[in-house]
Amino acid sequence: MDLEYLRSFITSDNSIIDKIEKESAGRDDIQPYVEPETGRFLSFIIKLINASNVLELGTGIGNSSIWIGEALKDKKGKLITIDNHPRTKHEAEKNILDSGLDNIITMIFGNAEDIIEAMCKEGKLLFDVVFQDCGKYLYPLLYEKIITLVRPGGLIIADDTLFYIDSTVRKNLGKYMDQYNKIVFADKRLYSTIIPVGHGLTLSLKL
Repeated sequence: MDLEYLRSFITSDNSIIDKIEKESAGRDDIQPYVEPETGRFLSFIIKLINASNVLELGTGIGNSSIWIGEALKDKKGKLITIDNHPRTKHEAEKNILDSGLDNIITMIFGNAEDIIEAMCKEGKLLFDVVFQDCGKYLYPLLYEKIITLVRPGGLIIADDTLFYIDSTVRKNLGKYMDQYNKIVFADKRLYSTIIPVGHGLTLSLKL
């Protein structure tokens, strides 16, 4: 795939995204953030289904949060994003503040498994979209609980799900992705597909 050609059509919806990408190029002290084509796809899906309530697992430095937040802006929607990396917490908070989307994006600092457990116990929140881009071992671990947090007709979008066939990725990460894909495709409560955007996105529609 000619990424240069593909990305020539993609413009960022918020100038802070360009700033993040420019200043973060080549860094090895942060988790990789979503590619422009992935960010644009997330934004497209959120607009397509008129989502207004989104959950993100894995904030990083805020790149994907800003793509999602911009897509929610016209509907005055809300994004809850969860992360537990102390070294990127303040950077993400600053990027979200600088994006002007801090009234849309709520960042929760803590372990995703603990926060998801608390959300399930509350039993009140139902999301239109859940975007999963946290620790890969958590994908199969949190799977059942994530389903309960998505409304019927809502989407679970999991990033990096083609790691299993990517020779540049550590095998243990690919193992979790393969496990996750097998689980969602076998679950009759979901209708799933994989698309080769970025490092792979698995989309699961809750029936």
